[in-house]
Amino acid sequence: MSKFHYKFESIKKVKEALEKKAQKEIALIDLEIKKNEDEYKILTEKELKSKKNFFKGGISAAELKFKKNYELSLRNQRMILMNQIKILNDKRKLKMDELIQKSKEQKIFNTLEENYFEIFRKEQDKIELEQINEIATQKFVRQEK
Repeated sequence: MSKFHYKFESIKKVKEALEKKAQKEIALIDLEIKKNEDEYKILTEKELKSKKNFFKGGISAAELKFKKNYELSLRNQRMILMNQIKILNDKRKLKMDELIQKSKEQKIFNTLEENYFEIFRKEQDKIELEQINEIATQKFVRQEK
C-alpha cells in the first residue's frame, strides 16, 4: 500500500503558521492591555490619595498649585492610558476577526485533507481488491490444470 501525500500540505503548514502568529499577536495585545489597565488603576489610586491628603493641615499657595498640577497631570496620564486601551481593544478586535478567518481556513483545509484521504483509501481498497481477485483467479486456474 502506498503512502498518502496531501497535495496541499505546504499550504496547510503556511496557514497553520499564520494562525499561530495571529494567536501570538493577540496574546501580546492582551498583555499590553492588562499592563495599561494596571497602570490606570495605579494612577487612579494616586489621584484619590492626593485628593484625600489635600486638606491635611495648612498648605501654602505654592503647595496648592503643585497639588493641582499634580492631579491634572495624573488625570491627563489616565486619559492617555484610556485612549491607548481603546486603541489596543480595537486592534485586538481586528486581530480576533483575522484569527477567526484563519481558523475557518484551517478547518476547510483539514476537511479537504480528510476528503482526499478518503478518496485515496477507497482507491487503495479497490487496487487491493483487484490484486486479491487476480491471486484468486490464478489459484483457480492452477487448480483446474
